[in-house]
Amino acid sequence: MDLEITLKETITVRPSELQAANIQTIELSGLDRISPAMLYTIFFFKSQLKNDGENPIELERAKRALQRVLVSWYPAAGRFKFNETTGKLEIDCNNKGVTMITAVTESKLEEFGCLHEYKPCYEKLVPKLSQSSDVSENPLVLVQITSFACGGISIGLGGSHALFDGVGAFKFLASWAHVSSGKDESDLTFPNHSRDALLHAISSPNYACPDTSAASIYEQDHVAAIQDLYRIPMQAMASDDRCWKTALSKFGQIDPQGELVLVTLSVKKVVVDAWKGMAIESGNLTRCSTFDVLCAHVWKARVMALKLHPRTNICLQFPVDSRSRLRPPLGENFTGNAFVLASVSCSVKDLLKEPLHQTIQRIQEAKDVITDEYIKLYAKALEYSSDKFFPSMRELTIITDWLRFPFHALDFGWGPRLSGAVLLATPVPETAFLMLDLEGGYLVRLGIEKKHVQNLINNFNNFDFKY
Repeated sequence: MDLEITLKETITVRPSELQAANIQTIELSGLDRISPAMLYTIFFFKSQLKNDGENPIELERAKRALQRVLVSWYPAAGRFKFNETTGKLEIDCNNKGVTMITAVTESKLEEFGCLHEYKPCYEKLVPKLSQSSDVSENPLVLVQITSFACGGISIGLGGSHALFDGVGAFKFLASWAHVSSGKDESDLTFPNHSRDALLHAISSPNYACPDTSAASIYEQDHVAAIQDLYRIPMQAMASDDRCWKTALSKFGQIDPQGELVLVTLSVKKVVVDAWKGMAIESGNLTRCSTFDVLCAHVWKARVMALKLHPRTNICLQFPVDSRSRLRPPLGENFTGNAFVLASVSCSVKDLLKEPLHQTIQRIQEAKDVITDEYIKLYAKALEYSSDKFFPSMRELTIITDWLRFPFHALDFGWGPRLSGAVLLATPVPETAFLMLDLEGGYLVRLGIEKKHVQNLINNFNNFDFKY
């Protein structure tokens, strides 16, 4: 469907108070710098406000709340800069502000059907600002608040992944909603933006770490998540004496993004609970989380849809939060990137022939590998190596857990709470995101080549795990 948007105002929102301690430079870690791209999410509210598409009081309240929140979330009002000595990306907390756009439309939310399903017209609900060639001119956070003719409101939020990870981004959004709804600011946990503890942990002379000085990150055989990726092209090119990096640019890459389709799949909670019970009973598992079973099912469904050769080496990777696993712990209020990748590697044949509980065991074992030592090795590899990651490959499946984020609890004081949330295109669009369905159950959002879409849907909806 079409969506006509009229932009009303573009302003710069700065902290309502300027504290001297907040004017600083934040040194980023390798976990931050691996992906500074913007991540866009839209939140819909079926408000009971007046139905004329104009909500001046509510918009002013949201703006003032954002000003208040930026006092403690001051890096969001800063800009990136490159350290002249190290050449590494940093955050200059210079108070240049967050870009906030207000817009109106004659459309009504009920015209969109399922709000959580991606639609190309949703791209108009997030800020589309021209990116400056000078990184120091680009805002780190962009917001667009659109008022609908039915009285509903959408918030399109864009934030740089180098500024904060999913946990940090959600806490920023939740803090903004908390203040906007008129709740007591003293109830909020003060965020910790410093990466010093993480950087110190991986550079401490008291930490005995294997040599990570190799020029290429893929030469470091002590980090499973890196080596599992390295083995995919190496397997295919074992008989080729040319440098593997030369051929890597063509190996296994997906078609350009224009050939990708963003698919939203849903499954009921009762079904997932049945899968978990079946896996525990048949595999004698002591535990099985919702993430474990969904992760296993999505991996199987995607690999089967791609119709890869049975002997192809494939890899599943998923981010694991290191906040509480690192020693000393980073703390739950740490806002920077604290996720490291866990990794599972096997052949297509082995994955598709094994029962569900065996795949879940692989995933659980991969999570158990994420110890204090692994986190430091992984972070150090990213910190000091010249190259950082592979291009997208069909053989690699990445699954991100957003099940922990209670989007349904977001309340900006506009009447009914959140009615729908949708994730737009991401830096790695074929990544699968697991999210709560506000109507009950769970959602999976991922990108896949157009020719494989129907196979993916069929496989996902096939609940027979005898394959």
